[in-house]
Amino acid sequence: MKVYDCDSEEQFSKLIKMTENLDYIKLNLLQAFSPDNVDEAKNRGFKPA
Repeated sequence: MKVYDCDSEEQFSKLIKMTENLDYIKLNLLQAFSPDNVDEAKNRGFKPA
């Protein structure tokens, strides 16, 4: 699993480009949650993109 920091303009634009090419939400390949920070996401098993 990868985490994208949507507060980062660069990472958010990468995520937007990915969703334009394939409907990740419809295929249940994209999930959203709101950890307080990237370190918390790492603790949940996500790796930085």
